[in-house]
Amino acid sequence: MTPITGKAQSTNPLDSVSSYKVYYDAPTKSKIKKMQKYDVMIIEPVFYSAQQIKEIQKYGTKVYGYINTMEADNWNTDLMAQLKESDFFHRDGQRVHYAEWDSYLMDINSKHYQAVLMQEVEKQVVNKGLDGVFLDTVGDIDNEHADQPKILEQQQVAMTNFLKSVKTKHADLSLIQNWGFGTLKYHTYPYIDGIMWESFNYSTVAKDQWSKDRMADLQELNEEEDIKTLTISSKQGAKSAKYAKKNGFIHLKSNKTLNYNKF
Repeated sequence: MTPITGKAQSTNPLDSVSSYKVYYDAPTKSKIKKMQKYDVMIIEPVFYSAQQIKEIQKYGTKVYGYINTMEADNWNTDLMAQLKESDFFHRDGQRVHYAEWDSYLMDINSKHYQAVLMQEVEKQVVNKGLDGVFLDTVGDIDNEHADQPKILEQQQVAMTNFLKSVKTKHADLSLIQNWGFGTLKYHTYPYIDGIMWESFNYSTVAKDQWSKDRMADLQELNEEEDIKTLTISSKQGAKSAKYAKKNGFIHLKSNKTLNYNKF
């Protein structure tokens, strides 16, 4: 594994961010006005036009578009139609299906799948003028392959190569990764401006040693690589927010159901 080392890059666009919001529903005029009050908005870009993105950015809000990197959702019929069977990750000859989300685990090592993802990034993010990409489900790599080191390494390297290709084609595009702390620490960090930690609930993270170790890793990454951590809590809102701030993280207090379709 490669150790953490410094990287030369321009100023992180998340350096001055103190507030953000996640909203995955279709926009309305009133919702867009509310979005303008945040430093960063993370949205589902398929619902937005370039003009609507420009309106959100009117007063300096940075907009990141959601791209599901390690899963393919059945609801996204346009994407599913582009996929080959070899794009899906297979275990014991079968696709890995997540019933809760009705999605499938993908094989980021597939060059064809990387090309499909690149097209999604360009169609939904670059062409609409968003500031960056929110790379969801990267954490699936760590979660699904932890007990198979060779596959884990292969998937981590492939994700890193994909991010490198994104930054090579679109150098000004900012990238936020969701989960995947091991993948970030040893592989993707040269290309990432921020990482999201969902379920950052005080009752868990303040006592759990695994969480404390990850917080130490993220603080080191911020110091050495200027990578910001965005946290979300659904429990003990005030305590969770205070604890996140104490650790230098940017926090979002969410409601109990973590509903990203409401303000």
